[in-house]
Amino acid sequence: MSNRGARIFARALAPLGGRPYEEGDEHIDLLYFDRYGGKTPPPGPSVGSTLIDRQLTIPLDHKAKMAQTLLEQGVSIPAVYFQPDQVPGPPERLWYLKNPLATAGAGIEVVTQKQVPERFQEGWIIQEAVEDLALVDGRKFTLRLYLLVQGGKLWLFPDGFMVVHAASYTPGSLDARVQFDHSGYIDKQAAVELRPFVDFSQCEQVMARLRAKLASVFSAFAPLWAGQEPRRYCVFGVDLLVRRDLSTALIEINDRPNFVHTELINSTINIPMVRALYAVLNPAATQQMPASAPRFDPLTTF
Repeated sequence: MSNRGARIFARALAPLGGRPYEEGDEHIDLLYFDRYGGKTPPPGPSVGSTLIDRQLTIPLDHKAKMAQTLLEQGVSIPAVYFQPDQVPGPPERLWYLKNPLATAGAGIEVVTQKQVPERFQEGWIIQEAVEDLALVDGRKFTLRLYLLVQGGKLWLFPDGFMVVHAASYTPGSLDARVQFDHSGYIDKQAAVELRPFVDFSQCEQVMARLRAKLASVFSAFAPLWAGQEPRRYCVFGVDLLVRRDLSTALIEINDRPNFVHTELINSTINIPMVRALYAVLNPAATQQMPASAPRFDPLTTF
């Protein structure tokens, strides 16, 4: 049973013999339920695999809490400040002002260092703009990857996708279309594009290099879910920028990511990811999956 991306879960698990929960069922094998807005799952059925309590994962989703924890642990990320008088020059240097709770490109503004004091809102974070970027067709892109925390382990899904921005990239630009706006991607005619990361010519080199970075990032939060029973899991959507030297810069982590995108991304990334998730939670399911089907790869043990 899922109350987010339910069709993605249904399409992913039907080939393994799964079906959506129906009223009257006594057991839910896999529950992906977001309680946002006070929603609650049905009270009667017993539950197999279910999400880690969100109070234990929101410190990653909350941009300010994530940045503060990583800074304290000495994990390298783009520079983050919490007050305008902390932000170094030069005046023309670019910075992002971000609402730590906003998602989907909302609550973001790109400004120069000189503009930070007048545009800053209390409680927001000020994040360094990464400008030495690898590009796709001359445009900036954000890389989305899925990571799984379960049973004291961190797992990486090997396939991700790129959100390719609409306008050509120009360093120093304050244009939202150039820097961060990815609205409208679901429209087939939109200038913003979603592409599988395998389309990036140096995909394998990037994926090989970022594994250690992701392991160190998530290890910084391991005490939050220490001792969680194996049936508890969380799938994180991690957003990164790829630099020209193929290193990556962590931008944000989403603990309840959207699994519904274009049909291309749904069929090639999201649906295989959910199927691979179930194979981790229920290893017997791998017997029903083709040998070539992508699996979550273990990164580290906490």
